[in-house]
Amino acid sequence: MNLNKKICIIFLIVAFCVFAVISLFRYNIGGCVANVIISPVEISLSSGKNFKLNGYETFDSDYTEHNSELSQKLEITEDEAFVLGNLGKYWTKNILQNREIKILQNDLIYYKFSYAKKFENSAFCFKNDKPQNRIAFEKQLNSIRKGKFVILDLDSDKFYPISKENRYKVKNFVIVRKSHVKFSQPAAKFIKNIDFGKNIIKPNMSIDLGSIKIILSDSSSKLIPDRNCSSNVCKEILSNINKSMTTIDMAIYGYSSTPAIEKALKSAQNRGVNIRAVYDRDSKGKNIYPDTDIFVKLVSNSVSDISSKEAGNTMHNKFYVFDGKTVITGSANLSHTDMSGYNTNAILVINSKEAARIYTNEFNQMYGGKFHNSKISVPNKRFENCAVYFSPQDKAVTNVVLPIIKGAKSYIYIPSFVITEKRVTKELINAKNRGVEVKIILDALNASNTHSKIKELRAAGISVKAENWAGKMHSKSIIVDDEYVVIGSMNLSNSGENKNDENMIVLKNSQAARFYKTFFLYEWDRIPEKWLKHTPRAEGWDSIGSCTDGIDNNYDGLTDKEDPACK
Repeated sequence: MNLNKKICIIFLIVAFCVFAVISLFRYNIGGCVANVIISPVEISLSSGKNFKLNGYETFDSDYTEHNSELSQKLEITEDEAFVLGNLGKYWTKNILQNREIKILQNDLIYYKFSYAKKFENSAFCFKNDKPQNRIAFEKQLNSIRKGKFVILDLDSDKFYPISKENRYKVKNFVIVRKSHVKFSQPAAKFIKNIDFGKNIIKPNMSIDLGSIKIILSDSSSKLIPDRNCSSNVCKEILSNINKSMTTIDMAIYGYSSTPAIEKALKSAQNRGVNIRAVYDRDSKGKNIYPDTDIFVKLVSNSVSDISSKEAGNTMHNKFYVFDGKTVITGSANLSHTDMSGYNTNAILVINSKEAARIYTNEFNQMYGGKFHNSKISVPNKRFENCAVYFSPQDKAVTNVVLPIIKGAKSYIYIPSFVITEKRVTKELINAKNRGVEVKIILDALNASNTHSKIKELRAAGISVKAENWAGKMHSKSIIVDDEYVVIGSMNLSNSGENKNDENMIVLKNSQAARFYKTFFLYEWDRIPEKWLKHTPRAEGWDSIGSCTDGIDNNYDGLTDKEDPACK
């Protein structure tokens, strides 16, 4: 090796070391978490230190001398300054709180984004006594003046007009629009008085098409789950259990206690009905729902997929066959959250011996111990204007979802628990590019999942809203061109297509499509436009009712006020 090469290598090594040392000084390599948002320019970190964004100022979230001085210079009132200070604090919380961040000189980096740049473009950033973004500031100020904000006492649920005197009447408070007060109080106090809006008429939740009935549930009208079998979905299942005379076959993901269902099953067995069930257990013998063992003791003829070669896959079906002539299937689990209407779901009630034959053949394979890829495809799965697809044998995404999307001419509406399937994403973007209207509603928790395609879809110009209600968007449906309706248990994911036991029905019926379209647009209008660009936290004040519903909505082990996002 000649001298020049040696010098070059030494230079590169030294340069790399210098860069690494500089990076150590510039970055907090290990990262830390934004614990407490004091204000948009002061954040308490998990390291025990406070970060201050130097060179900028903002309003305080209380009545202070600083607010008084800055409000005079900007020619606004102290009350308006107080509201601006609180809204700025909430704005920063939504961006940073509980997120991992890195410190880069006078900035905080979350993911790959600069907090300082985002703050500069907000309505809450001031420099030299002037708004950095005059347009955003004036828009926010105008909103405050029109919005009739109030002080909500979180301890007493009373609210007061904005004033310095009223502020000091309360210790634990938030600033909200007066029109939103009912959504900030414990759900039990206002659940019967939800205002659906003067211009938003709640549509019918079911349609009878003769041999087929579609029943929907709406999570925005049920903010606290119960175990009373209070939804139309549960009542339909209950009615068919009570009417059955010979057999009931049940393929369920799992069970959380709904006493009326248990009572009806006991009664059916006592009158001689033969009840069989298949359900899911993972490789460790666990089920997602805690009361599944209660169900198994009640229905002794129950078989799980734990002994299958692919126990790590999921028996995710939710279907029932009654007396060999009626099928109920769809997205609703036999859980109290789905049975009470707390989650949004879609089911089909099918009075057809042919449909019952199809589903019984699939059930018998699983009851006989064949799950997942051990099954064989059931032949002749068509009846009337319907086609049935079972996963993983029938490859429903490949054989039906993609062709329907490719053939769409007018619109594609999708209320969906999750979308992670790459080919579906690609074809939805292609449909948008050829002029098809594409609208999607996603569940808030799954929209924020790292595998979610929400960013890719939005970047392509597709309108995607993340729902902001306590319950989940649990439907797995597609509505296309006033022609097709797709309903089932299968999520638009690789697991739904290739691993899990699932079922999907494609219904070609214009009346059904128009009915479901009306409901979809109702739900769409109920979700604020804000959630076209942002994603609400599944548990937090963004999601209405999620901090007072007694449910761990984001599965972090913390419920309601225990969750930092609800404090």
